[in-house]
Amino acid sequence: MPTTDDFGQGVSIASLTDAPDAAKLARDIVNGIAARSVMRFASASARSAALTAPAEGMTTWLVAEGRLEIYHIGSWLAWPPPAVQTFQVSDAPYNQTQVTVDYSVSAWPRAVFVAPPSGRAYVTVSAGISNTNTDTSTIWAAWRATGNLGFAYTNLTRTGLSAQGRRVVGSRRLMLTGMTAGETITVIPQWNISSGGASTSETFGGALLVEPAP
Repeated sequence: MPTTDDFGQGVSIASLTDAPDAAKLARDIVNGIAARSVMRFASASARSAALTAPAEGMTTWLVAEGRLEIYHIGSWLAWPPPAVQTFQVSDAPYNQTQVTVDYSVSAWPRAVFVAPPSGRAYVTVSAGISNTNTDTSTIWAAWRATGNLGFAYTNLTRTGLSAQGRRVVGSRRLMLTGMTAGETITVIPQWNISSGGASTSETFGGALLVEPAP
């Protein structure tokens, strides 16, 4: 009866009591080791045709895509998880006060990414912001996350970069947690002003960076 390797990897090895079959012996060893190594495929479609029932932890290199991927919880996930960054294109209208408003997609595109195996990602918002309506008028550059999280993450005081009555250029970073590996998450940039309008408020050079964490 076949035994398995000494490292607990499930590679089948023929025993001395098995009927002689050199072809089966070689196939069992090669297939067992190949499935646990980094397998190379011409493309994702070629991989799908060859691996109809991938196992948890399988690792592949896709030549056409130039990407290493790991099979985890039913999905092929890029490794290391790629970062995603979007940039502000135009300023907000500042036509509402004391409410947090999403930027339009054309003004500041969303950052869309696939949650890594850890279920964690760093999100950083950077911008130059000012609101000179009064000495105490505030402006925020912030973000919220939604998608397949199971909840919509929004917390202005944790995600936002703020200025009061003057110009501030800076960034703020937060680790977003609780995501399920393989799910698509959307990070949406936002703005908020306490008073004033487009003549007194400004956001420039905005950038939203998502860095999936291992």
